[in-house]
Amino acid sequence: MDFEEYLRLQSQTFVQYYRCLPLSLLKKENADEDGNRVIMPLSALDRLARLINIQYPMLFQIKNPSTERVTHCGVLEFVADEGFIHMPCWLMAHQGVLENEIVLVRSTSLPKATFIKLQAHTKDFLHVSHPRELLEYNFGKFPCVTAGETIAVTEGERRYYLDVLEAQPADAVCSLDTVCAVDFAPPLDYVEPPRVVASQQGSDEPPQPSRFTGVAARMDGKPVEQPPTPSPAAAVNAVAPGVPKRKVRFGAPSAAGSGVSKGKAEGRPGGGKEQEKRFTGTQYSLNS
Repeated sequence: MDFEEYLRLQSQTFVQYYRCLPLSLLKKENADEDGNRVIMPLSALDRLARLINIQYPMLFQIKNPSTERVTHCGVLEFVADEGFIHMPCWLMAHQGVLENEIVLVRSTSLPKATFIKLQAHTKDFLHVSHPRELLEYNFGKFPCVTAGETIAVTEGERRYYLDVLEAQPADAVCSLDTVCAVDFAPPLDYVEPPRVVASQQGSDEPPQPSRFTGVAARMDGKPVEQPPTPSPAAAVNAVAPGVPKRKVRFGAPSAAGSGVSKGKAEGRPGGGKEQEKRFTGTQYSLNS
């Protein structure tokens, strides 16, 4: 900002260069280092009172002239020495300014927050028992929120750091006297558990022992016809992938001896109807 523009803005809004000092130097009990309220000199209040378009709560834009980095804040009191502004240490670090360096402070108006998306630094925040009340209490220290900043919320001795990933309806919003939806991204140290992949090699259960292990024999003394032994390829193709191969159904009709299968092959009427067969061996006629 050049000097001519600076003079022009002086007649329209509040804009002033200040040297920056830590808030802790004032040793005020009501000054909270975790918030983003600053302390300005009394002359700033006099000038703000003379402005016609000033809005409440009073909010300000702070810019680091050397880096062009911008943030927003509220004001706590007007008791600082002339030419100085006291800021929380975390806000100074975020702006990249050191003690006695110059910042540009300008009054501004921000829309009410409708949505904020936060991301915790650690998974410890997931175990907070009452996150809504915790945020409502801590956001009372932040009259405004700017996307891209990291804020701290405290619960007793515990301190949780949250990144402001997104804000609506603008990147900088007023967080006072508004109903705001809050969403959370997974914490920075969160690791997604590995997915369990179903085994394609069948069940891990041990095979069951055979129920019948004797020798087959016919009552008429004739040799028992043995079913053809399927080839290894046919045995593999007969079982669908993923189906356990350890179970055998005892008593199921076979293609060699079943009356149902023969009826289908020879095209007999009613051959399509399935019938239960108690004996499925080779058929004989009593008249032969």
